[in-house]
Amino acid sequence: MNENKKVVKRKRKKLKVGYVLAALVILLVLIVAIKMILPTGSSKYGNRLDGIKKIKFGKDEKNKIVEKIKSNEKVTDAKIDVQGKRIDIIFYVSKETNLEDARNIANSSLGEISDEVKKFYDIEFMIDKKTKDRDENDKSFPDMGYKNAKSQGIVW
Repeated sequence: MNENKKVVKRKRKKLKVGYVLAALVILLVLIVAIKMILPTGSSKYGNRLDGIKKIKFGKDEKNKIVEKIKSNEKVTDAKIDVQGKRIDIIFYVSKETNLEDARNIANSSLGEISDEVKKFYDIEFMIDKKTKDRDENDKSFPDMGYKNAKSQGIVW
C-alpha cells in the first residue's frame, strides 16, 4: 500500500512538470505569434519612400501645374493631391470638351513636371465633368490615366 502511494506521488510530480512545460511552450508560441502579428512601429510605406526628401516637389511646383491646367479654357477646376510616391492630378472639364481634348490637356501638363519628379513619382490623372455639365449619354467621363515612374507616357 505504501508503494502505491509513492507511485501515485511520482506520477503526480511528473504530471505537474508536464503541465509546467506545456504552459511554457504555449506561452512561447503566443509571444512569437504576437510579435509576428503586431506592427513594429515602422512607416506604413516601409522603405518605399527612401529618397523622397531629395526630390523637390513642393507647393510652388503643385501650383505651377494647377495653373497650367486651369489656363486651358476647357478646364473648369483642377487640384493636386500627393500621397507617398503618388501624385494625383484631378481636373474637371467643361461640357463641350471631348475625351481626346481632355487627355491632351493631361499630356501637356506633364511638360510642367520636372524629369526628376517624373522619374521618382507615379502620376495619376483623373478627369471628369462636374455633375451639372454631364451628359447622360456620354460614357467617356470620368476617365483615368496613369504614368509609372519608369514609363515615359500616360496609359489610359
